[in-house]
Amino acid sequence: MGFDVIDGELYDEETGEYAGPASGWIKGNESPEDLALLVMRKRMDIEAAIDAETAKMHVILANCTAMINKHAARLAWLERQYNAQLQDFAMSQLPRKADGTLKVKTWTCPFGTVSFRTVAERVKVVEEEEAVAWLMHHNPDAVKTKHTVLVSKLSDFALDQAPGLDLIPASESVTIKTV
Repeated sequence: MGFDVIDGELYDEETGEYAGPASGWIKGNESPEDLALLVMRKRMDIEAAIDAETAKMHVILANCTAMINKHAARLAWLERQYNAQLQDFAMSQLPRKADGTLKVKTWTCPFGTVSFRTVAERVKVVEEEEAVAWLMHHNPDAVKTKHTVLVSKLSDFALDQAPGLDLIPASESVTIKTV
């Protein structure tokens, strides 16, 4: 197993996994307190670097989002202004059979396509509570009920007897924070 050194850091040459610093910043003769302080300082430096890069990423993402939104606004305007005319023109260019029905439903040009598709009838639920209340009385098979376990309501008997439940013993949680 070998390591590659990149910017003073070691990486496994086979997996690319980080393997530590190339220079030994821990000498080995530090007292436990000195070692703890050294590790916490390194941890703080690394967490601060993560926060800084994350902040940069968010700024870049916000800038890209603003650029995309400008393009989207231009596209929305173009669609509002010209989609009806474009659809009419595309429909007029499609070849037809002798009975007048369309042979194909897509008009193609070098810059894109305009496709016409028949969309089947469908049902849209607009007031779910109202629809469910009515369906419960008149068509109960059309209502889906989801059951979940309310852990706060479990009895001791259920905890001991019910299959599919595990009691996770209490434990200590450790949080190490620097930044």
